Amino acid sequence: MAFVPDLDTLESSSLSEEIFYSAEGLCPQKKPCLRSEMTLPEVGIRVTVTNEHPTRTFRRAAVLVVATAKLLKRPVYEDFVDSDLGGFLDRVFEPVSFQRMEVSYAGAPVYRYTRSQSFDIFDIDHKCFVLESPTQLVALHLQGPSAGRKVKLNIALYRPQASEGGLGAGRVPVALGIKGYQLYMSCVMSGAEPVLQLEEADIRRDIESVELTRFIFYRLDSPTEGTTRFESAAFPGWFICTSLQPRQPVSITNHPDQVNIATYELSGH
Repeated sequence: MAFVPDLDTLESSSLSEEIFYSAEGLCPQKKPCLRSEMTLPEVGIRVTVTNEHPTRTFRRAAVLVVATAKLLKRPVYEDFVDSDLGGFLDRVFEPVSFQRMEVSYAGAPVYRYTRSQSFDIFDIDHKCFVLESPTQLVALHLQGPSAGRKVKLNIALYRPQASEGGLGAGRVPVALGIKGYQLYMSCVMSGAEPVLQLEEADIRRDIESVELTRFIFYRLDSPTEGTTRFESAAFPGWFICTSLQPRQPVSITNHPDQVNIATYELSGH
């Protein structure tokens, strides 16, 4: 183990003394000279003392270099590289551990309210929407005096998001309400699949919350057919549908027009 001198020892020595560092300690020798050099075999440090620049800075640097070499315990033949300094600092200072965390944030959708319009709605089997209970829509055929039971849709129109500009014409965000009521269709998760329900709300305003996205549907118009579909914004690929059988609840499906009807005709008065 190499001996590391303290600063007081170096301060008390004469500039005309050559100071050798061995495993046992200091070995000062009186020898007047202008310049002397000594290579330390065990530590790998060459200390040069001159009387040309008698400053304390050199002595302090000599102590630091010797201490560094002692801590590193490197063989004489190896060079001192940048990575050695990092290792030295790791020994002097307490290591600090870092934990890498990856967090992503999704911005809330923003739908700007523009206006509302009222429409009669029929599926392509000519069934109407009827409010059979306070919060239950069913689809059935109506004729004669019973035709007055059908409900009109109050469709709130929203301005599409800028990111949706390339999704095709006729893709308009809407909220589907029952005219004369504060009831709007919403799509929410229930168990393993989303379901369609009616909620009492008034969302004829800007939608700036992810939570309110359940009320938003994309109105997908087919100009050639004159028909419309309504796709859930909260659950893409799920469409408002009616059953092939009459007097069944209006619901939602991800298999449109297969075992159900998901295509409608709108008429305004």
